[in-house]
Amino acid sequence: MSRQRRRSRELAVALLAGAIASCRACSGDASSEARPAASTARGDDARTSDHGALDVEPFRARARVPAVGWAWVTRDEAASGAVGAADVERAEAAGAATAFEAASIAKTIVATCVMQLVEEGKLALDADVSTYVGFAVRHPRANAPITLRHLLTHTASIADRAATRDPGGVALGDFLGAYFADAGGGGVFLDALPGTSMSYSNAGPSLAALAVERAAGVPFAERARSHVLAPLGMRATAFGLEGLPPGTPVATPHAARSAGFARLPAPSHALYPVVDLFATPRDLARFARAVLRGGELDGARILTKPSVDEMLRVQMPDAAPADALGWQVRRFGGRVVVGHEGEDAGASTGLYLDVGAGAGAVVLANGDAFQSGEADRAAALGDLVERLLVAATAP
Repeated sequence: MSRQRRRSRELAVALLAGAIASCRACSGDASSEARPAASTARGDDARTSDHGALDVEPFRARARVPAVGWAWVTRDEAASGAVGAADVERAEAAGAATAFEAASIAKTIVATCVMQLVEEGKLALDADVSTYVGFAVRHPRANAPITLRHLLTHTASIADRAATRDPGGVALGDFLGAYFADAGGGGVFLDALPGTSMSYSNAGPSLAALAVERAAGVPFAERARSHVLAPLGMRATAFGLEGLPPGTPVATPHAARSAGFARLPAPSHALYPVVDLFATPRDLARFARAVLRGGELDGARILTKPSVDEMLRVQMPDAAPADALGWQVRRFGGRVVVGHEGEDAGASTGLYLDVGAGAGAVVLANGDAFQSGEADRAAALGDLVERLLVAATAP
């Protein structure tokens, strides 16, 4: 990860980890380049009520992103929708059926797939990951193995070199095999020994996804579809645009410019399982509800409750920031939540669950609020997360 990208990510994490003390009132006119009417879906797959009504448009305007897809959820109900422009240049409005790039929210799906295979006895959280992926993954100064628990908590001391930003088109196993081939002297590992400190890495959870591939005997995207997405009825969710159903509207990534927005290319990453997830707010709301319900939704069980509890448990209480298995622990106002923020070129996202309150929030934006380095823009999306959590728990 480059120094600039690391700084922008640290800014997003800081703002989304509790720097926003309360949901502040929004003011100011929305920019004229992205003002199609809002679209909202309620009750397509859950009991809904009229509580928690909110206006998302002011948050979109403050974040200066073309569109925002959103959802609030409880264990028993959900509401979702979108405001703004899916494509500014083509004047296409975002709607309830629009899929957004969810970016690193994908890591929660990776963790879910790992826990499923742990339940099946095909993976173990504390086994040497080398035995699963088929090549050596070993810190040059450590005798102990690197494990799936290390990978999912970002404590494996793996560095994100420039190659982790390579475009897709290479098989995940081939890319990662080459990445770790020169681990003895190629700057693949950081100085800290595995299990001693937290340092965010995209390569680590990608290794966990590769372990899923090897254990399941199918590509990760296929395993995720058959064992998570399809059972939960997440019909407009896929890893990579090519996996979406034909005709699915997709929000185009944009970067803010002085006169409006610049259209960006569609994302493509060699480490696709940890970033190239596309989903509608409605679909991610279904995933969130399943996790809040202990791994079950509408009769489909993707995990047992003990596995969900372990996945969401803080693994290193003294680490800063604390992480569960593939899920981050954050604070919004007085709430402690688990979830994940995501950022990519033209994508700023978040999914968070207040497990104690049985509530959750999803925010998907097709703009560069997080990567911009502008605190007010990132804070607007953090404020929206708080407001959605309030909406979910309103009487």
